[in-house]
Amino acid sequence: MSQPPLKAIHCFCLAAQHLSFKKAADEVAVTPGAISQQIKSLENWLGVTLFERRARSIVLTEAGNAYYRRIAPLMDELVSVSQSMQQVDRLKVVHLALPPAFALLFVGPALPAFHARHPDIELQLNVSPMLYSLQEAGNDLAVRYLPQADEQLDCTLLSRLELFPLCSPGYLAAHPELAQGRLHGVTLIHDLLHQDWQRLIQAHGLTLSATHRLHVDQAMIAHQAAENGLGIALGDSLHSRQGLESGRLVVPFAATLPARRHLYLAHARKPLLSPAACLVKRWIIDTFRDPALTPA
Repeated sequence: MSQPPLKAIHCFCLAAQHLSFKKAADEVAVTPGAISQQIKSLENWLGVTLFERRARSIVLTEAGNAYYRRIAPLMDELVSVSQSMQQVDRLKVVHLALPPAFALLFVGPALPAFHARHPDIELQLNVSPMLYSLQEAGNDLAVRYLPQADEQLDCTLLSRLELFPLCSPGYLAAHPELAQGRLHGVTLIHDLLHQDWQRLIQAHGLTLSATHRLHVDQAMIAHQAAENGLGIALGDSLHSRQGLESGRLVVPFAATLPARRHLYLAHARKPLLSPAACLVKRWIIDTFRDPALTPA
């Protein structure tokens, strides 16, 4: 004897539950005709008629009603067990949202060590400068620049940022007055992360004249523009570290300012994080948190 057509049985249960081929079709995203065809194949397999088709409605036959009462609990259990198994697998998948510069400079190089330590966890990275809501984007965790901890989220401060000017050694040599904080005839590079040139100028009483402006949408591009000698950018104590240590960038004059936004790891308070997401959270804090923020 051939195996019972499980797909057809599922369609029958939905149609019997709603007493409608259309509503059953809506649940599984097919046409009512496809549901009707599945049920006909089940009727042929069983050798009985399950529905009485009327002009604008359907009703269960006596045989159909008896079959539904017996098969529906079994189908519910099958669906429930399958969804549970699917959820077990999903618990090992962690969606992590990252700003582009942080992803490229820090998370990317650290991923091989993470995967070697946790080969069963599948990290899905969403790299974007946009601050989507966690629920909207489907992320479990997000690294974000925030003015302060968001009370609606569970937030951990990773790095408190400080701003200062940056340029290439060649640019400083071409504009020696920069060493005295004189911004004459230079190009100020503005980016969306640190829109603070005016604050820095006012806080340190800098003089400027005949300046030009270059606007970019990402801090990473601002750093590259500064490295290429296009002007002076605002760097910070985290993302500018590699450029300064390598000598590709220099600080032309002493002027610092607390950033308006700092680096946080955030996630929703409810539902609770999966065990895999908890491991990823711990890894991010242990790997990327500024040691100066750790209590003595």
